Amino acid sequence: MYSLFKKEIKTFFGSLIGYLVIVVFLLVTGLFLWVFPGSYNIPENGYATLEGLFTLAPWLYLFLIPAITMRFFADEKRSGTIETLLTRPISDFKIVLAKFMAGLIIVIFSLLPTLLYFLSVYLLGNPVGSVDVGATWGSFIGLFFLATIYISIGIFASSLTENQIVSFILALALSFLFYIGFEFVATSGVPYFLEQLLSWFSINSHYQSVSRGVIDLRDLLYFMGMTFLFLYATSLFIRKGKWKLHKTKINAAIVVFSLTVIFIVSANFLLRFDLTSDKRFSISQISAKIVSGLENSVEIELYLAGELEPGLRNIQAEILEKVAVLNAYSAKPIRIRIFDPYSISNPEKQDKFINTLVEKGVSRTSFRRKTEMGVITKYIFPGAVIRYGRKEMAVNFLKNNPAFSYEMNFNHSVETIEFELVNAFQKLMRTKKSTVVFLQGHGEANQFEISDFANELSADFKVEMLTADELKDNQADILIVANPREVFDEKSKFIIDQFIMKGGKVVWLIDPVRVSLDSLSSGYQTFSFPRDLNLGDQLFRYGVRLNYDLLQDVNCIRIKVNTAAAGNQPKFTLHPWYYSPLLTPNDNHPISRNLNWVMSEFVSSIDTLAGNPNIDKQVILSTSPNARIVKSPSSVSLQNINNPPARQLFTRSYIPVGVILEGEFTSVFKNRMVENYGFPSSVVVNKSKPTKMVVIADGSIITNKVNYSTNPPGIYKLGFDRVSQRTFGNKEFLINTIFYLNDNAGIMQLRGRSLKLRLLNKVKLREEKVFWQVINVLLPLLLIVVFGLIYNIVRRYRYTR
Repeated sequence: MYSLFKKEIKTFFGSLIGYLVIVVFLLVTGLFLWVFPGSYNIPENGYATLEGLFTLAPWLYLFLIPAITMRFFADEKRSGTIETLLTRPISDFKIVLAKFMAGLIIVIFSLLPTLLYFLSVYLLGNPVGSVDVGATWGSFIGLFFLATIYISIGIFASSLTENQIVSFILALALSFLFYIGFEFVATSGVPYFLEQLLSWFSINSHYQSVSRGVIDLRDLLYFMGMTFLFLYATSLFIRKGKWKLHKTKINAAIVVFSLTVIFIVSANFLLRFDLTSDKRFSISQISAKIVSGLENSVEIELYLAGELEPGLRNIQAEILEKVAVLNAYSAKPIRIRIFDPYSISNPEKQDKFINTLVEKGVSRTSFRRKTEMGVITKYIFPGAVIRYGRKEMAVNFLKNNPAFSYEMNFNHSVETIEFELVNAFQKLMRTKKSTVVFLQGHGEANQFEISDFANELSADFKVEMLTADELKDNQADILIVANPREVFDEKSKFIIDQFIMKGGKVVWLIDPVRVSLDSLSSGYQTFSFPRDLNLGDQLFRYGVRLNYDLLQDVNCIRIKVNTAAAGNQPKFTLHPWYYSPLLTPNDNHPISRNLNWVMSEFVSSIDTLAGNPNIDKQVILSTSPNARIVKSPSSVSLQNINNPPARQLFTRSYIPVGVILEGEFTSVFKNRMVENYGFPSSVVVNKSKPTKMVVIADGSIITNKVNYSTNPPGIYKLGFDRVSQRTFGNKEFLINTIFYLNDNAGIMQLRGRSLKLRLLNKVKLREEKVFWQVINVLLPLLLIVVFGLIYNIVRRYRYTR
């Protein structure tokens, strides 16, 4: 075997054609990765990854490996040396295995210069070394296994003919069939069983995961099993008539049967090694538990299709990978299909389909793309419709936070894909809606002021508006106290307290300071006064204190002010209004991670109190790093626009505005007489079940603007600023809050996932682009040429001696 192995190596490296094959492979690879524009181009994509190489390599392998293996047996048959070879005291399979090992070494040799690409990306990272080393080496392992099956197919094709050209074409055709052909047929609408079978035969379906750095036992067994099968088949065909023998047929049947059993058994064992540094392709136990409870099959129709920019391709690849992993844990099949709405040729049908998608809730986003015709704007649909039984719902994957760069938004979108999918499954599996109650009777926000938020909630919750007396007889899950303006009596406080003690969740949105907007709108000045709602002792017992102050923040909305002199035409100019801070969500909590700023108005500070070790407190909403506190009572004047506070006064950073409390609360009515409220002392629960509550020192963040001059009143979007025409993150923040409070399965924890953003140094690339192109295109070729010269000089010297 070793002599035969050396013979093949020497023959390849002793011929000009061998070097020519490798040079062409490296030249084409280098040009596609570093020069030619397109989806494979590393500098153009801007990410510190070799994904382009691992996506392009399987297609180049279709030509490289058949060119390497085409002569292995075809040339032996043509020259007549096959008979001599078969007379050697070595089994036919060992002959095949020796040639296979030679082919594998040659392919590995051709890959070695591509390590220069890895070094370049490593040095070009921002910062240097930001490339995911574990994922990269895992992907190279994937290329190794891909090479093994291509080589075995090439050797098999070479054993069927004595013509090298025929061998090359046959190997190319078989490799293409196994790489993408079976998968193409599987996605053409065949029955599910046939779809699964054809997909399993497809090399691409097994290579996708391993090319991203995920080593799955089922994929490894596929590559090793299919490689062995083709090598075994080759050993049957290199000797004339051998495959016709009865014993050979029995042995072949045993081999095929054994491999089939191994493949079937391995399908039930899920053993995966995620080599990525942040385990980006692994799913949580929560997700596995949710999908294991699916009672019906799930169909996902993904509309993120067509020619996509790198960030969107990453989102698409992440969705496909997550669905594949979830399907492995699922009790029922989870199928995904990519459909491009623009593939509908009829314009009327296309428009109708797109309008239907929008009505279902799939958002469309415009993005600009450079083409040969210039820059074009195109709508994309980064969402899907998920069907479960007779139910369906839309899911949008792209996060578009104007406070972040588009690379960060793409990264945040990838981070939340698992959450979006599993959350959708949970909603579709739900048989009963939880109840959310808006408290009434204390001057709370009216039905018009909470209309936008309540309508959004109604899709997933039963929404009611009740007084405290009605609450005590209601099986509510979550209570929202939205911007009350009147004092709470002790009876109402007791009912709310016992609601909490029994495990109810509460969202407190309280204005501790009263500011008369009517006075401010009719003049230039008003005053802020403490607002005593008689809730201080209750919130204090739970672990928080609302402060009688107002916050000013440099990061705030702008308002229009008429700056024209009296008697002149109005002239409106924009000025910062420090009393309307744009609050910063905490990026380390599932509720507030990756959210846009939250618009507020006359917000106060909040303190958390120690004393109860059973309560976990965490700030989820705060000011920017440049804020200040104004004690109440104080004047609030539009004159601040002309004479703003000195910037040096804004020295307070991240002043807490909203907190979440989780744990076991102590009743504020513990050891108190409650008979006066109409309740016997025996019914008082002194310590709560484990529960949660959110306290926010601003009642305005839940209220939308209302135009009462129309009938019915006009409702603006929650968080919409009419001056800047921007919609801030109020609604998403509050929706996440409600879902978090109602989440008993822990699904919201999936929103807390964090992935490192790995980018290239754009400045360095722009200044040194030609240098890196020359290094990565020409240096690998130079290395091969130098090796070839040295090898042949040494070889000639040895033979002349």
